[in-house]
Amino acid sequence: MKLVDFGWDWVIRGAYRSNFIQTLLLEIAELGFFFMDKKLLTPRIRFIQENLASNPVLILGSGHSASFGLPGMAELTDYLRTKLPGTLPPQEKDIWNKLNEAFDQSSLEDVLQKNTTTPILMDYIIRETWNCIFPSDIKVMQDILHDRVELPLTRLLIYLFRSTNKRLSIITTNYDRLIEYSIDRAGFAWATGFQSGYINQRYSTSDYYIVKNGLKVRMVDIWKVHGSLDWFQGSDELIYYLPSAVNLPEGFKPTIVTPGVEKYRQTHKEPFRSIITGADAALESGNSYICVGYGFNDEHIQPKLIERCKRQEKSIVVLSKKLTDSAKKVLLDGKCKYFLAFEETEEGTRMFTPDNLKGTEIAGVQLWSFGKLLELVI
Repeated sequence: MKLVDFGWDWVIRGAYRSNFIQTLLLEIAELGFFFMDKKLLTPRIRFIQENLASNPVLILGSGHSASFGLPGMAELTDYLRTKLPGTLPPQEKDIWNKLNEAFDQSSLEDVLQKNTTTPILMDYIIRETWNCIFPSDIKVMQDILHDRVELPLTRLLIYLFRSTNKRLSIITTNYDRLIEYSIDRAGFAWATGFQSGYINQRYSTSDYYIVKNGLKVRMVDIWKVHGSLDWFQGSDELIYYLPSAVNLPEGFKPTIVTPGVEKYRQTHKEPFRSIITGADAALESGNSYICVGYGFNDEHIQPKLIERCKRQEKSIVVLSKKLTDSAKKVLLDGKCKYFLAFEETEEGTRMFTPDNLKGTEIAGVQLWSFGKLLELVI
């Protein structure tokens, strides 16, 4: 049957102005690009599928949350520059003003790492960081409840748990609860190191599980190496999990690790010391890894990850809107034997492999997108 039988000559002459026809033509063009690159993509798809079959450890960075509209580092910087001057006590304003001038030339993380702050100033920064991110977290939850957003992680977890897997690990540098929401949507249990309930402390054993009808339910361990929006430190210096909090509880401080020198001191304390130990154990036991929106800039994650991929030759798949210089340094130095990395380009996707470290342009497809890639491989 010929295309003209469907009236495509009419389409070409003028119906392109229709939004429906425009979308249809774009989809056909996208399919054309896909089939043109099928020979190139087929072994890569197989590589990803084999990675998924190996019970991968998932590593989610800020890029994963940013795709849902949560603030990134640039938005957080702007928020702090707007909000902090009106809240700081006089003795802290002078220090902040010096930092504020440096933001025009350097990132928030660079400025806070290279300059000395006070514990009081850091408390204000942590509090306003929580105030910046929390409303967006709640908005995402509402969007999920009303089915206004797709959750690629939910789809992936359902796929991974169709096997004999009983437990999966996710490591994240994000404070938000998008991972928890996604697991809930998938219908599985999750653990972050705290007991269940509304006012909770950390449990004393790492072997935490839930039993239903005499069987352990399938569970995801979430290793939040920089803390969470629902973790708070009380005046007794204990850390509490308060999932129902909609404002900062009076007398409590958010338990999140912000950029800067203070980060190194905080992560030597609980709960971060135990969480990082758990994340290391997950990386050590992982047979493969999938990174989504992770920039390879966190010293708490990549030493073990790099060791596993370079020395022990485990496979890794990296998805990013734009690969950071740190990510390229790790992946493209020739020592990582089994990797596949995707980033966005104007035409579609650039794909990096061990046999093509400069990258290959693939037009018309968004393989760097978590959701789009899953549509292709599962």
